[in-house]
Amino acid sequence: MLHIIFCFTLLLSSNIKGEDFQVSINSVSENGIPTSSYYAHFLQPIKFTHHGMRCYIRHAYNHPEYGTDFLPNNFFHMIQFFKRSTPQTRSYHQSVLRMFSNKLKQSMYVNPYALSELIQEITSTLQEICSVLHMPAYDLLQQKISNAMYEAMLNRFDYLKLDPTGYFDDLSDNILSTVHAAQELADDISVEEFRKSLLVFLELMLNRCVWNAHEYQEAWRNVKLIADQLQQLHDVQVLKDKEDLNDLFVSLIERFCLYLDLSFAEIPADFYTELHREIDARSLYLLELESEEYFETKSQRLSRAVTMAEAKTRAYHQGILVG
Repeated sequence: MLHIIFCFTLLLSSNIKGEDFQVSINSVSENGIPTSSYYAHFLQPIKFTHHGMRCYIRHAYNHPEYGTDFLPNNFFHMIQFFKRSTPQTRSYHQSVLRMFSNKLKQSMYVNPYALSELIQEITSTLQEICSVLHMPAYDLLQQKISNAMYEAMLNRFDYLKLDPTGYFDDLSDNILSTVHAAQELADDISVEEFRKSLLVFLELMLNRCVWNAHEYQEAWRNVKLIADQLQQLHDVQVLKDKEDLNDLFVSLIERFCLYLDLSFAEIPADFYTELHREIDARSLYLLELESEEYFETKSQRLSRAVTMAEAKTRAYHQGILVG
C-alpha cells in the first residue's frame, strides 16, 4: 500500500503538465510532431484492413509500454475505433470498450485531460449506439432491399441492358450483404447491455484519474468539465439512469478529494477559499444530484476534504507538517 501511495505521489509531483502528454487527434496526421517521448508506431492512425489491424495489434497494442505509458495519456486509437465510417453493431463497440479497458488495467493512472477529450469526441457516436430502433427488423429489411433494388434500377439501368447477368449478380450480392447486416443487427446486444459496459469503462477511467499537484486550478476546471460531459451523456440518453450518473459523480469527487489530500504541499491557501465559495454557491450540478437521504452529501464530502487539505497546507507552511 505504501508503495502505491509513493508511486501515486510521484505522478502528482511531476513537473510535466497533464496536457503535455496528449497529442491532439487532428494533429496526429500532420507533419512535424515531436516524437522524442513517443514511439513512432504509437502515433500512427489505424488502417482498418486485415494488414493494418495486424500491424496495430503487433506493433502498438501489444507493446509493453503502450498500456503503461501511452494509452493512459492519449485515446486517439480508441476514438478511431468508435468513429469508423462504416456502421458497426453495439457488440462491436462493447468489444472496443473491453479491449481498451483491459489494456488500461496495466496503468496506475489515466490522464484526465485525455479522458475529457475522449468523452467529447465519442459522445455523438454513443448517442447513436444507444438510440433504440423502433422499426421492426422485418420491415427494416424489406425497406433496405426495396431501396437497393430501386437504386440499382435508377442508376444502373444501362448496365442491365448491356450485361443482365452481371447486373443481377451484383444486385444479388448487394441484397445478400443487406440481409447479413440485418441478421447482425437482430443478433446484436441490447442498449442496456452496452450501457453496463460503458459504465464499467467510465468507472475504471475515473478511478485512475491523476492531476498534477502544481495544476490545482486546471485540475478543478477539468473536474467540472468532465462532470458537464457526463451530464451531457445523461441528457442525450446515453446514461439513462440518474443513479448511474450520480455514481460517476461520486467517483469523480472522490478522486479529486484524494488529489487534494496528496497535493496539500503545492496548493496555496487562497485556492481553498475559492473552492469553498463554489461549493457554498450550490451552482454545480455535480454536487446537487443526490440519491439517498441522511447520507453525507457530495457537497459535504468535498467540503470536508477541502477543509482537511487546507489545514494540512497551513500546517505545512508553518513547519508543523512535512510534505
